[in-house]
Amino acid sequence: MAHRPQQSDEHSGIHRGIHYSLKRNAAPGYWRYAYVIGAKVRAGRVQGRLPLLAIRRVTMRIDRDMRDGQAPTP
Repeated sequence: MAHRPQQSDEHSGIHRGIHYSLKRNAAPGYWRYAYVIGAKVRAGRVQGRLPLLAIRRVTMRIDRDMRDGQAPTP
């Protein structure tokens, strides 16, 4: 029987110059996220059984926050 590759419980990345992090939540199918835009820290949870889906949802939130007039500071 072949072993399935173990999925990571944490992920971090950079989207449009914004560093974000994801951690699997205790509730199945939920992920905790956090990122900083300017002086505002954004944190919360997203739903997604697959890690790539959770990553996509966080990047969409970053895009939405940047579109609302909040520009990243260098």
